Amino acid sequence: MLRPDAKAAAVGNAVDQDRLWDLLMRLAEIGALENGGVNRQALTELDTEAKNFVIEWARARGFSAFQDDAANLFVRMPGAAASQDPLIVGSHLDSQPTGGKFDGAFGVLAGLEVLESIRQQGLTPERPIEVAAWTNEEASRFLPGATGSSAFAGTRELSAVLDNRTVDGARVGDELAASIAATRAELRPIHSVRPCASLEIHIEQGPILEQAGLPVGIVKGIQGVRRIQVEIVGETAHAGTTPQALRKDALDGAARIMVSLRSLTKDDDDILRLTFGRIDSFPNSPGTVTDKVRLTIDLRHPDKAVMDKVEGLIREVAPAQAHPCRTEVRVLSTVDPIAFDPSIIGLLENCANMMNASGPLMLSGAGHDSLHLGRICPTGMVFVACEGGISHHEAENAKPFDLALGTRVLAAAAWTLANR
Repeated sequence: MLRPDAKAAAVGNAVDQDRLWDLLMRLAEIGALENGGVNRQALTELDTEAKNFVIEWARARGFSAFQDDAANLFVRMPGAAASQDPLIVGSHLDSQPTGGKFDGAFGVLAGLEVLESIRQQGLTPERPIEVAAWTNEEASRFLPGATGSSAFAGTRELSAVLDNRTVDGARVGDELAASIAATRAELRPIHSVRPCASLEIHIEQGPILEQAGLPVGIVKGIQGVRRIQVEIVGETAHAGTTPQALRKDALDGAARIMVSLRSLTKDDDDILRLTFGRIDSFPNSPGTVTDKVRLTIDLRHPDKAVMDKVEGLIREVAPAQAHPCRTEVRVLSTVDPIAFDPSIIGLLENCANMMNASGPLMLSGAGHDSLHLGRICPTGMVFVACEGGISHHEAENAKPFDLALGTRVLAAAAWTLANR
């Protein structure tokens, strides 16, 4: 089992709470909103400004900066064995349109604080350490989400994304080119680096840690996500003259499907997540019986077999409950769950104990860049409590002490992995 040593403890304890908080607040000025949040969507001028802010910080301390074909940014601390595969620590700088200061950004800046803590101790790791800012984790401006990390990991081809359009009508390939040109970092091929391992720290984006009175948790895996669309086709009719028994009401069928699925998928362990997030109704007129509904379902679970079983249940329930309407069920997108590397989980637990930050093992209900990094190298995540579990909102907040404590765990683990 990987165990942190005295130098790992020194690096962790060198994390400076005030220095980290100051850096977070300075970055939050880029794209700042009046209610305390940020709007710094991917590949916008503000996103590029944030990257250049990170680059300036890095160069002022003697670190180099690189970007790749997906506009991912990397800040590199050299290792004594320069040719060895680097450890990657990172997250994302882009935000939702009314996002918070900490989602993603904390993970990038915590990585910078790790580098600074090592530098302040006068130490050089055996392996290089790179802090990554991955492109478009949020998918608020264009699809798909986690564009940069998935392209880097090879779980999705970058070429398949280039002709997609942003919400403001721009071609993604053109926006990538513009961002790369405006980012003051050397360009390197996207697959020129393969990490030995990766780490990510992130606010929890949920209430579990805060409710337990714990600042830090160790993530054991990320739930899979499957988006399923059920189309129900009925028959338009007059709302006042058509008897109930003779109707083919697609919206009524959708309601029965939802009620039935909610009952049949009840999970006493509260692990399964089934969300009816969108209903498109046609003709969407109060005086007309609905003839078509598209119901979009968000299905999440850490076990792919369970996801497959629930998808099968949806395919059975839909035609039975929507009769006499016709139904069609199709999968819009799917991302398989991932269990993080046991050795990395064990290391993070040991580092948390060393830093007096022991917390629970947790599943992540939200997707993260680490889901893609975990397909190509040993990967782990640390969660830090956020106030009220609020995220993707201007009110998003976290305590400086908690953020620093989580970063100490991250720093001790990063030093250990970079010297194994």
